[in-house]
Amino acid sequence: MKSINMWQWLGFAGLLPFMTLSLLAFNHSLLAPEFTMQVFVSYSAVILSFVAGTLWGKAVILTLDDNIAKLLIISNVVALGCWIALLTPFELSALILLASGYVYLLYIEFKAKQLSTTSSYLTLRTILTSVAVLCHVVIMLSLFNF
Repeated sequence: MKSINMWQWLGFAGLLPFMTLSLLAFNHSLLAPEFTMQVFVSYSAVILSFVAGTLWGKAVILTLDDNIAKLLIISNVVALGCWIALLTPFELSALILLASGYVYLLYIEFKAKQLSTTSSYLTLRTILTSVAVLCHVVIMLSLFNF
C-alpha cells in the first residue's frame, strides 16, 4: 500500500471544514444560517488565498522568465478576489467568486505543467478542488432552502 505524505494528509484535512459546514448549512438547529455562511466564506477565502500564494513560491523557484510575471499577477488577482468575496454582502456572489477561483487556479496549474513536481500533486489538487467546489454548490443550494 502506498504511503500518504504529510502534504496529502493536510490537503484532505483541509476539506473537513468545507464538508462539515456544507452539512450544517441544512441543519439550522446547530448554527444560525448567517453564521454558517460567514464561517464557510471566510474559510474558503483563506484557503483559496493560500493556494494562490503557492504560485509565488513556485514561480520564484522555477524562474520561468515571462511566466513569472503572469503567475505573480494571477496570484495577486485571486487573493484580491478572496478579499472582495469577504466584503460583498451578496452571499451567492461570494460563493460563485470563490468557487471560480478554485477552478481557475487548478486550470492554471494544469496549463503550466512546470508548476507541478509530480502527477500525484495534480491528482490531489484535482480531488481537493472538486470537493471544495462541490461544497460551494451545496452551500449555494442551501440559500434557496432546499
